[in-house]
Amino acid sequence: MRSINIGLIGAGTIGIGVIDSVIKNGGLIAERTGVLPVIRSVCDTNASVLKNIIGIDNLIKTTSADAIIGDKEIDIVVELIGGVYPAKEIVLAALTNRKHVVTANKALLSEHWKEIFTVASKNSVFVGFEASVGGGIPVIRVIRESFVSNNLEIIYGILNGTTNFVLTMMAKHDHSFDKALSIAQKKGFAESDPRMDISGRDSAHKLTILSLLGFGVSVIPDDIYTEGIEAITPQDIRYAEEWGYSIKLLAIAKNTRKGLQLRVHPTLIPSRHLLAGVNGENNAVYIKGDFVGESLFYGKGAGADPTASSVMSDIVEIAKHVVCCGKEHSVPGELPHDFVTSDIVNIKELILPYYLRFSVIDKPGVLSGISSVLSENDISIASMSQEERKVGETVPVIMLTHKACEGNMRKAIEAIDKMDFVMDKTMVIRVEM
Repeated sequence: MRSINIGLIGAGTIGIGVIDSVIKNGGLIAERTGVLPVIRSVCDTNASVLKNIIGIDNLIKTTSADAIIGDKEIDIVVELIGGVYPAKEIVLAALTNRKHVVTANKALLSEHWKEIFTVASKNSVFVGFEASVGGGIPVIRVIRESFVSNNLEIIYGILNGTTNFVLTMMAKHDHSFDKALSIAQKKGFAESDPRMDISGRDSAHKLTILSLLGFGVSVIPDDIYTEGIEAITPQDIRYAEEWGYSIKLLAIAKNTRKGLQLRVHPTLIPSRHLLAGVNGENNAVYIKGDFVGESLFYGKGAGADPTASSVMSDIVEIAKHVVCCGKEHSVPGELPHDFVTSDIVNIKELILPYYLRFSVIDKPGVLSGISSVLSENDISIASMSQEERKVGETVPVIMLTHKACEGNMRKAIEAIDKMDFVMDKTMVIRVEM
């Protein structure tokens, strides 16, 4: 039986999960694959964290990433420190030293994938990144291997456990956004600074990777239109449910005749849709291909154990190749370098139905004034509801529109929000059918 030596850089939550996985199931992996994963060295800048790592014989503990990168006995470097810097320098140095790399770093890959894979190809080494999207959900491998014969039409992703948990708490318990976020933080589903998650930015990083693999399109997160969930209220969720919809923060990649739609924003989806029942901290990815049809991949999108599971899957895949072909004869499973910069559909060109919530003073002429502006912008109303009248007080008016152009919608809402009877910014949520 051949062993494979691993150098782990970053002993945080996921790193400890990887260590636990090797300790607990390393023998199981060896039985199933003939390859025994061995953690030879662990690096973390916090020496006290290193002291608490036990259970591995002859483990080398270090605060220097260079010590791992320069160790000739190490076959695979696992980077789990997160962020772009110094992770980028560490990964490139490892690849240059002909170390295979496994990472869960979606920010790094979404912004610098081309440079990373160019260096990997030059040095004939692998980069494994299954854990960068969807935690324990094997969506990367599915797209790259299982669906390789398909032209993909749609990818919808609930890619952030924090936002999905918050929206679930708001839906099931009528909590405000702030209270739901506070609960998420207390349960460990949200960071102390949750802005990356609730702004949609984290989902945009992951959508960059999915669009690269699924559609062969080279983009960076800044190319993706992104909205967060901060403005969503329990009221919006309740009204959506009454009309047969759920609200989710969706990462959307959709291939259309006009080009590729790439966007992240709160979205109304029909309650019957496969994604509507994905609740709590769970993630899911819905994929539609021309041959495979519709598929849904569901599971834990974050956390030590699910993410460690994906990291280990990459380690084992690389390890089997090294054992089979030899360390000096590696041919990487590289990403091709002929990706295109496709026409990304401008958000203003979208044609979709919309959910609208107006906060208005209840007085004669309000509805006719709103309807008139919508009509002038070629927007027709499909459904409307208004709470019990409270003359002279602020009341919500809720509308669902037929399909309309986003650019026209923006013009209409800008005009409506300037009317003297509108008391707050109008809530606009896109609808996906």
